[in-house]
Amino acid sequence: MANIKRYSTDVLVVGGGGAATAATIAAHEGGAKTMLAVKGQFGVPGVRGSGATSNPIGDFWTIRTVGPKGGFFNPPETVLQDMLQTGLGMADPKLCNIFVDEVSDAIKRLHSMGMKFQSRVLATMPAEDKGKTNNIVAVQKAIIEQTDTQVLEHANLTDIIVKDGCCAGAVGVDDEGEPFVVEAGAVVIATGGVGQLFQYSFNPPGNTGDGYAMALRAGAELFNMEFMQQGLATTWPHQGIVMLYEMEEPYKMFNKHGQAFLQNYLPDGVSIKEVCDLKANHWPISCRDASLYLDIAIKAEAMAGRGTEHDAVFLDLSNAERGFLPELFPGFMLEKGIDIKTDLVQIQNHHHTSNGGIRIDEHGQSTVQGLFAVGEAAGWQGADRLGGTMLGGSQVFGWRAGSKAAELLKTPGGSTIAEAQLEPLLEPLQRMRETKGRHTVTELHKALQRKMWETLTVEKDADSLNEARQFIYQSRDQLDNDLGITGPLDYALAFELKNMLDVGEIITEAADMRTESRGAHYRSDYPERDDKNWLTNIFVCRKNQKLDLRKQWVCEDSGWIDQEGDVRIKPWG
Repeated sequence: MANIKRYSTDVLVVGGGGAATAATIAAHEGGAKTMLAVKGQFGVPGVRGSGATSNPIGDFWTIRTVGPKGGFFNPPETVLQDMLQTGLGMADPKLCNIFVDEVSDAIKRLHSMGMKFQSRVLATMPAEDKGKTNNIVAVQKAIIEQTDTQVLEHANLTDIIVKDGCCAGAVGVDDEGEPFVVEAGAVVIATGGVGQLFQYSFNPPGNTGDGYAMALRAGAELFNMEFMQQGLATTWPHQGIVMLYEMEEPYKMFNKHGQAFLQNYLPDGVSIKEVCDLKANHWPISCRDASLYLDIAIKAEAMAGRGTEHDAVFLDLSNAERGFLPELFPGFMLEKGIDIKTDLVQIQNHHHTSNGGIRIDEHGQSTVQGLFAVGEAAGWQGADRLGGTMLGGSQVFGWRAGSKAAELLKTPGGSTIAEAQLEPLLEPLQRMRETKGRHTVTELHKALQRKMWETLTVEKDADSLNEARQFIYQSRDQLDNDLGITGPLDYALAFELKNMLDVGEIITEAADMRTESRGAHYRSDYPERDDKNWLTNIFVCRKNQKLDLRKQWVCEDSGWIDQEGDVRIKPWG
């Protein structure tokens, strides 16, 4: 303990994506001594520490723009209504209002930093920039490098330090398995989501739910964790989102035996054409309409052993014309060796983002004083999420959180943390050093990813949720009592696995508690939406070292009325 590395700063930002870089710049401009801590290398797409913002797995990214009041394109009142309607009563109206009011300024700020958008109307850019110089992280990294901000690489944060009810810093381990502590007056969690909990996900390495788990252990609240955005993507030879809006013909899909299968999963009175036409309204999986049967069918074929060696089904796009940015997806796939005019593509459902997360106020501050959360780590969206709001929200609330964190500080630097307070936070590391078990972290992680993808994505029921619960209990026991460390980085990976198990448990218990279907949350044993009993959010915290779930509706004061005709701007995601 005497030799533990110590750092001191005013504001500590944890993460490597666009929310983290926005918060870092804002905190620095607010006059705070700022440190940015990332796993791996900062600003290198696709590796630990890169953040999902610069993740090249996809063909494009978009920030939802908001036009002038009374204008034709994306007027603010319509965008706000659509955000609340997409959320089906689960989104925070106050935070949605802030997004609508400030996202245009965030886009202008990115322009001023040197960001160049392909489309001004939809603030769109290809996800994989050849020069690696025109994505949000690259642009904001260049600005950070011109300041005296300290960037701490290979820093794997493991816990938040709370002193006298206020956030006082964080502890972690580096890639060599050595502990360190950062004393800080405020901490901004921008660690992204928990995509690595699932076998199929767009999230880069390192997105392992650390922010959710650390905030929960620190005393913060989470909510809406049962709502996860998922959708179709290729599984081979590369992952790429398959967004097929305005197709002129129904999807042509086949299993590995060359057999069409979608019709086998449709209830009486629902046609293939109806399902495919509805899918044109949104890429994310949602039980708000019959397009859900397409997603259920795709996963079920793989689960039944009729998928390809890549867990996929075949999709024929030879005669399809994509109505939205048609130049990007075909070119993206062609670079990977697939010509969609002549080759079948292999698709499956992937986890994309968490719609819920750490409960924040208008400044991005959690229920713990001095602890902030932004980006996917923060929760403010609902049962479904309007497309283009995640990146925009990361900039809006990243800037707000960084500015407020700097403003909160009354004295420079964090208070001194006594060794007695650090000992319980570092005790798990000491236990890991003494372990001589049989199971490697990689082995346990891969098994967890498969089981969580099988039991928690697309559709759930009481049996699958109990299966997930029991697997989490078993995996936690193996991690605690039968872990074998094979190298220094395994210590960091073991903490990540611990966090994923904690977050998997949160998702499982929230999904089990919500005995209805709403948006991205589909319970096959409770297939109907139930506003009478479930027009409420589920909040999660820890009490006496156990999860505590409770109902509280964020729209209690403002109310929410189901919008006739559903979302007005289509496709909505």
